Amino acid sequence: MKRSLLALVFFLATTALAYGEASPSQMPASPETKTTISGQVKVKGKTPMTNGVVLLFNKMWGPPPHPYKYWRIPDIISETDKSGKFTVDVQEGTYYLMIAQKKPDGEIGPPKGNEFLYFHGNAKGDPKTIVVSAGSKVNLGVLSKSFIWSPKKVPHDGDLTAAEGIVANLENTPVENAVVFAYFNSDAVGKPAFVSDRTDKNGRFQLRVYEGGTYYLKVRSIIGGGAPETGEYQNATKEFVPVEVLLTSGQQLKGITLKVDKFVGKGSTGTVKPDRIWKNTKKLQGK
Repeated sequence: MKRSLLALVFFLATTALAYGEASPSQMPASPETKTTISGQVKVKGKTPMTNGVVLLFNKMWGPPPHPYKYWRIPDIISETDKSGKFTVDVQEGTYYLMIAQKKPDGEIGPPKGNEFLYFHGNAKGDPKTIVVSAGSKVNLGVLSKSFIWSPKKVPHDGDLTAAEGIVANLENTPVENAVVFAYFNSDAVGKPAFVSDRTDKNGRFQLRVYEGGTYYLKVRSIIGGGAPETGEYQNATKEFVPVEVLLTSGQQLKGITLKVDKFVGKGSTGTVKPDRIWKNTKKLQGK
């Protein structure tokens, strides 16, 4: 698929709007600093990965991604074409890479069972960095070591840094299918750092992060962010402010209860729209 600076500007602008504002790593590259990362990803080394979602993580803005321990929000999202090829315009810097195969109408969020995932790492499973300089074109060649992501490999205890608890409404009824974001900043604006899996029927969540520290938790019904919709669950705190937690590396902080209420107010455009759960691959392709 042909890439252009205009297409990248459009995509990054919509991604930035989804979370509130763009970080420097999300801003489109200027002609003077423009560089590209390209390659071709294949499933089982043979079949091109169609409907592949390219996830790039700027090393400057967070820890390396991991396919199981936690889910870091990517800084740049792109796609593969029908032959599994991709070319992404980026700024000069150091990046990590994952590529997830999604259904055409699927979420571009944490992996689900039976989805292929490519993790750019070494034989030990450690992430490999991609270093790009201004004006360079980095071609990664054929990426053939994709694997089927399995929820059974997600750690839920042991040497794990996480916040755990339930999401409930003001009547203490568990809220299913919500997500919990973790922010580094207390006002919780812009792009979150980490996101949980969706809550189960009992409202339970586990938000796994890279390391201990102070985080600010915000509940949403949709992963893509943006202006809230009528009927969407958000923190039941004054002005929907996030909940502050202090996590210790290698430990799980349990027993957290995040109270939520349905949003009604300015910025709403109606009922929750299913297609806003996350930007899906159809939208990514402009369909």
